[in-house]
Amino acid sequence: MDRPIALVVALAQERRPLLRLLAAARQGRADEFRLIVGELAGQTAVLIQAGIGRDRARRALLAAAHRFPVRAAWSLGFSGGLAETLCPGDLVCPAVVLQDDGRTGQSFGVAPAQAAVRAALAAAGIRTHDGPLLTVDDPLRTPEVKRAAHRRTGAVAVDMEAAGVAEAACELGIPWLAIKAVVDAAGEALPEFLAGCTTAQGELRWRGLLSNLASARRRRTLWRLRRASRQAAQGLQRAVDVAFAAWSP
Repeated sequence: MDRPIALVVALAQERRPLLRLLAAARQGRADEFRLIVGELAGQTAVLIQAGIGRDRARRALLAAAHRFPVRAAWSLGFSGGLAETLCPGDLVCPAVVLQDDGRTGQSFGVAPAQAAVRAALAAAGIRTHDGPLLTVDDPLRTPEVKRAAHRRTGAVAVDMEAAGVAEAACELGIPWLAIKAVVDAAGEALPEFLAGCTTAQGELRWRGLLSNLASARRRRTLWRLRRASRQAAQGLQRAVDVAFAAWSP
């Protein structure tokens, strides 16, 4: 096996569309984390489902690197929009990731190869935004909180994992980048009940999901997010297929 590139996602909904890109895929584990090894654009990739949060993303990449000689890391998946110009399905390939944990305020710059990746995406007709991505420890649930975070940090989108991947990549001395697809726009709220629909490992919690279908209002929210997630997953899949071939190790 050549030195693989690690593709780190949080959720099963993010893993499934990317798994379709991998040839000769085989399942495995690294410590507590589920992973799939396969071929993409003539290169070996290790797709890791880390679960939710910066710490899990960091530990997942370190666990994979302990098992495989990882040469680069990508943080992939869904995000929330902070800038009003971003809509569900839009893609963010940030030049910098900001860690907003209330303590350090650390920032991480992506690999120089990000420019080549964005150029390849643009040539394929895939538009991406390169504004900062903000990684938070707790979801930004209301439009007011999202807009305040945008004003405070300048970030165009928010996630909960990219800074963890960046931190681990820096520890390992390997390049990294992030590609995120927007699911909820800046003006859209994320209700509290959604926390009960997903496990910490990134799997759907079916009992929590089904319990919310009794409410018409919650059903509408879940249906809206399902459509947006499907659109985001399709865009992410296409972007990674193009970007991976353009990556210069």
